[in-house]
Amino acid sequence: IGAASIIAKVTRDRLMHEYDTMYPEYNLSQHKGYPTVAHMSAVSKFGASPIHRRTFAPLKHWEFDKDGKIIGDKKAK
Repeated sequence: IGAASIIAKVTRDRLMHEYDTMYPEYNLSQHKGYPTVAHMSAVSKFGASPIHRRTFAPLKHWEFDKDGKIIGDKKAK
């Protein structure tokens, strides 16, 4: 189980480096997509990219337009 966990993390880190070249505005190679202050600031500024998982917190509470821009907060309703 421990080895599988390490392999999964290394694989995710490699994917984040690849995604960083596709979506440099999010700086994914630094924080690996974890919801750090810097990452959430980028999502607020640029919207969600196609790789963002919108069903996970905190994105699941936001509404997005077709381009990934935040248009509302579901919790506010």
